[in-house]
Amino acid sequence: MHTYLSMTVAGQESGMDTEGVLPFAVDDPLLTSAEAADMLGVSRWWFGELVRRGRVGPCARIGGRLRVRQSVLDRYRAEQAGDPEDPYLAYDDIGAYLGVSSWTAGELVRRGLLTGTRIGRRVVVRRSAVEAYVEACTR
Repeated sequence: MHTYLSMTVAGQESGMDTEGVLPFAVDDPLLTSAEAADMLGVSRWWFGELVRRGRVGPCARIGGRLRVRQSVLDRYRAEQAGDPEDPYLAYDDIGAYLGVSSWTAGELVRRGLLTGTRIGRRVVVRRSAVEAYVEACTR
């Protein structure tokens, strides 16, 4: 679904396939690690850790520098966002939903009453897990 540059360079066919199309997508650029980190809202170091841990990929080393396609970052962000029908909730959101403090919401996660997922430094919980906890408490 990428838009490919289909202009032929005057008299130059090198680097193009038989149809005169460049072999790379114009709307899917390679980003540096700094650009990728800015796009994800994390530090460059943490972006490197995400790559090393295999969470973001595939990436390429070009000239000793890490490069990643924008489509790879878009896919990673979509995975982290999760299901729009069942979003992740932070401690503040859980506290507001249950009518308790964010500290109490964190205690529910630490005690194992709510199942949390670590994303970076934050722990988040799916709304369905909070609703299941409420259902279990009201029976």
